[in-house]
Amino acid sequence: MRTAGITAEYNPFHNGHVYHIEKTRQLSGADCVIAVMSGDFTQRGEPAVCDKWERAKAAVSAARGADLVVELPFAFACSRATVFAAGAVDMLVKMGVDVISFGCEAEEPERLRNLADTLVSDAASIEAEKTARMGEGLSHAKAYELAVADRAGEAAAELLRSPNNILALEYLKRIAFWRGKGVPIEDLPVKRFGSGYHDVSAAEDAFAGAGALRNMLKKGEDIRRYVPAACSWEDAKVLSDRYLQILKGTVLRSTPEDLAHIRGIGEGLENSIIREIKTAESIDGLIAALTSRRYTGATIRRALTHVLTGTGWKEADTLTARAPSAGRLLAAGEKGRQFMREHRDGDFTVVTNLNREEEKLAPLDRQLLKLDEKAADIYNLLCGRDLYAASDRVRSPYIE
Repeated sequence: MRTAGITAEYNPFHNGHVYHIEKTRQLSGADCVIAVMSGDFTQRGEPAVCDKWERAKAAVSAARGADLVVELPFAFACSRATVFAAGAVDMLVKMGVDVISFGCEAEEPERLRNLADTLVSDAASIEAEKTARMGEGLSHAKAYELAVADRAGEAAAELLRSPNNILALEYLKRIAFWRGKGVPIEDLPVKRFGSGYHDVSAAEDAFAGAGALRNMLKKGEDIRRYVPAACSWEDAKVLSDRYLQILKGTVLRSTPEDLAHIRGIGEGLENSIIREIKTAESIDGLIAALTSRRYTGATIRRALTHVLTGTGWKEADTLTARAPSAGRLLAAGEKGRQFMREHRDGDFTVVTNLNREEEKLAPLDRQLLKLDEKAADIYNLLCGRDLYAASDRVRSPYIE
């Protein structure tokens, strides 16, 4: 069985994702498409618009959708692009896929491949140049873009201005890492069709980027024409308000030393959080108050989510230092179930029942899943759900 892997968030799952899956099948000749998907919190550090089970079900139940959805552990999912991409690619490689497919904005994918090669070969000099420019007062993103332009040219550096291209480059770099170890994994960049990440297409196209759809949901607008099937979305305002209140309680009982041990926090950010939390009227307002040249909005969001989960630097570094060898099954179709049967003795364990299979896993995989469970519990608390009934110990994968 020829298999293609996709790294995804599906936040929410929309018509553009269906297009990507269709193109992946067409261009790769894959019999089975596996998605490694973020759980209840995303790479930007935000609670997802609906839970991981709902998003996975949407991906598998859609016509021409995915065949299998496995959760990317929280330790990798709620991380900067390099760690996020490494975790997802490593999982797919261990699962034994033949090709890894991902979306991009580049008209010519070969430009992405060439830039990825440069980012690997000139990594030390790019890092030194970036650090020097940050010392001049530039933001991390701008300093990095200028450092890349010095090595690869202005046209190549422009690729860094798209969120999809940034992740695509990280996927390509990690795929190159595995090729260097003798793994014959193929890459398949797929040009996005329709609107951009933050845009809505012309009325007749029914395509909208994930960022645009999330903004529409926040405004209470109807997004049904942009998604392949009806899903139940969480109330964005309720999620945001509860997030802020729980965060306030957590921060108010913490000392600066407590917060400084949390992943993503340091160099005085802990003091700023304690100061700003007392007057924050919204989570967006708090993030805006904490954002600086050194800390982007996404960096702040991730750090605040780690405050909620209590994830420390040491724990996160330990858990992300090696490739996961297990992940939770969220949804599967017929082809996905066939894939699991054929690979049940492979290097990767797809966990279908946490209570029954937990003790058979390696210690670090058990730790990853426990952190996933904690993140899910906090998400369910934000949604006002019964914590037992909605827990990872009770919920079952969607099987089609």
